[in-house]
Amino acid sequence: NDSTREHLDIGSRVDGFISSILVFCKVTLIDIRPLDIKIEGLSYINADIQSGLPAHASAFDSVSSLHCIEHFGLGRYNDPLSLNGHEIGLLNISKLVSNSGNLYVSFPIGEEVIEFNSQRIIDPLWPEKVLKDFKLEEFVLIPWKGAPKFGLKPKDVDKKVWGQAGLYKFRR
Repeated sequence: NDSTREHLDIGSRVDGFISSILVFCKVTLIDIRPLDIKIEGLSYINADIQSGLPAHASAFDSVSSLHCIEHFGLGRYNDPLSLNGHEIGLLNISKLVSNSGNLYVSFPIGEEVIEFNSQRIIDPLWPEKVLKDFKLEEFVLIPWKGAPKFGLKPKDVDKKVWGQAGLYKFRR
């Protein structure tokens, strides 16, 4: 959204995605890991998104969680173990998006599985089932090798292919 003045991100690296978007807008970062540096334009909230953040409900027009959801509930970052951690996390993230706001999420997709001490592979249709008050506006298939594939729908994904991610843009 060209008019975004502040963006909320959950768990992205400061030296990657966050530093890139700080050029365009202010950023609030939520992360379970402590952050001990000060950067102009960056606000930080140390929190576990699985616990929710009701004080920030509907507060952001632009929200992202890029490759974090697959880790929620697996204890990798000292978060509590939860078989449904990814769903709890996604629902709590969605509560932070304003009316008409955008939500960007990405995670590994394919046949559902939990890879020990690593991540989940999530069914590509899953987020549309969870985010009932959002509309999917765009989907990009990102193979771990090769170029992104535009113009697909999550239902078109071959779930048997290993090594791919989905990038979803939803609007509330």
